[in-house]
Amino acid sequence: MEQINKPKKYLFTELSNPLGKKDNSRAKLLRAGTQLLCEQSFASMGIERVIGQAGMTKGSFYHFFKSKEAFALEVIEQYADFFNQKLDFYLLSSSKPPLDRLSAYVKDGIKGMERHEFRKGCLIGNMSQELGATMPLFGAALEKALTGWQIRVADCLNEAIKQEEVSSDINPDELSAFFWTGWEGALIRSKLVGNAAPIKNFLANFLKLISLHNHTKHQGVF
Repeated sequence: MEQINKPKKYLFTELSNPLGKKDNSRAKLLRAGTQLLCEQSFASMGIERVIGQAGMTKGSFYHFFKSKEAFALEVIEQYADFFNQKLDFYLLSSSKPPLDRLSAYVKDGIKGMERHEFRKGCLIGNMSQELGATMPLFGAALEKALTGWQIRVADCLNEAIKQEEVSSDINPDELSAFFWTGWEGALIRSKLVGNAAPIKNFLANFLKLISLHNHTKHQGVF
């Protein structure tokens, strides 16, 4: 099987600069935008806050991005791509059964939430709540991100069917959509209560719902 490179442990905290200083400055701005949009709304994220966190000037910002909206769209794209890589790392691993791979991905997500003391949520989920219905350009970008993630989980569930972990009667695409709806809701609730209980509860019941054999098998991953 093709080797899968593990994504960086901390999102956008390591900066590479293969193309010189300009590229590094752009990466710093995108990292700052990612960090801010995981914690606050797009409306409250001012350009001054972004450049202050990145240690850049307003002129530098507008050199790379024509507007706050263009900037946020690029942040969305990079955030989605990072989690595409992360999902591929966990879900394409042949060392574990498919449902254990999905559990491992969720476990890693919990570690990330704990590392940031439940202050940060999913950027895609946050922005979908705020802008998905009111700004079509953002809605399309956010839906594209979720669709990419959904396809990966559906592929994992397809493999689970082949390995007889789940019933062949299920629709992997519909079940994957259900997984992401529940996952985003669990993240919001965990952020609200300040602990991982909602995420753990969601995963345990999701696996209990779909597992063909031994409903308790996957509940000990935490």
